[in-house]
Amino acid sequence: MVLRREGLWAVRDFDPGSAARRAFRGIEATPYDPRWAVPGVYRPYEEALSVRVENADGRERGLGLTGEVVFELDGRVHALQVAVEDDGTLWAVFADATSGRSTFRFRFLRPAAPAEDGTVTVDLNRALLPPCAFADHFICPFPPPGNTLDLAVAAGERRVLTG
Repeated sequence: MVLRREGLWAVRDFDPGSAARRAFRGIEATPYDPRWAVPGVYRPYEEALSVRVENADGRERGLGLTGEVVFELDGRVHALQVAVEDDGTLWAVFADATSGRSTFRFRFLRPAAPAEDGTVTVDLNRALLPPCAFADHFICPFPPPGNTLDLAVAAGERRVLTG
């Protein structure tokens, strides 16, 4: 696959016979639990901002953020900084108390586009492993400051199974 990143051309080679592909056994995911799907509100920033975050390849890059999603879970209010994708859906990079222990270092969350009044469902059952969980050549951004939840999110995709 030919791609262009940061002004450079590259070729990404997918080898169906690679050792990593042969070792892949699946994705460990938690069964759906309605307690992890809660109402939230998207609050856009007055202006989009860019924060510098480390990426999986060790380099710092800007991560564009357009607002935050605020939600309540376990009686406490939480917020995740998010970006709005071209189709209106939201995208967050987050970590939690399980990150690097029983789950990958961080995960992605892609809530649907918020309603006109900003309401959105925050469904942590839909937490996804980032592409860099599967292969080293992906350069996923780490969570921005403030996007580490201080609770254990025992929901969604947790880690890649190999063996």
